[in-house]
Amino acid sequence: MTASPRPTSSRALARAVAPLAALSAIAVMLAGCGPDPALSEPTTVPTASAAPSTPSDGESPDPSATPTGSSHDGGMEADLADAMSSGNTAPIEGYLTEPTRVVIAASEADMQYSAVDAVLALDYVQPGVGTWDFALPSDVIDAYRGSEFYGDFFPDDVIVGRSDSGAVVAFLPNGALIGTIFMAIDESLITG
Repeated sequence: MTASPRPTSSRALARAVAPLAALSAIAVMLAGCGPDPALSEPTTVPTASAAPSTPSDGESPDPSATPTGSSHDGGMEADLADAMSSGNTAPIEGYLTEPTRVVIAASEADMQYSAVDAVLALDYVQPGVGTWDFALPSDVIDAYRGSEFYGDFFPDDVIVGRSDSGAVVAFLPNGALIGTIFMAIDESLITG
């Protein structure tokens, strides 16, 4: 007597076909994820011109030191103040060293971050929330300098802003760029 094949239940068949159906569905979805050739930029090969260009009268041959998209004439302090006031902190990245030291008062946070991550760390003091004042009176900054723990973060060339919520941010230059960002959620952490 030969064994006859058992009838296959629909449940067993579904279990056997399910992985293949899932793989097919994933393949179809991934096929739609490729770049759209109509949206890609055409590639062109640059060619050399016959004669080198020279700056016209009154035009500087040096590249501009002003960051693009700035609403000021290259004033770093004004650009930093605008970025913190508006909450659009992306332009700050162009002013930061690689890496940038980020210090947060009353915490163990004292880390080296990439410029991008240092900008993201500014969320701690809530840029764009409330009013930011970067024209603090010298006696306020002197009080910050008098801090036993944080006075070193307020050298003469520091750029300091305070929010009406009490948060403080200090940008410490390192040459032409900002090398350290110091933040306190409230100025009472600095002054005591």
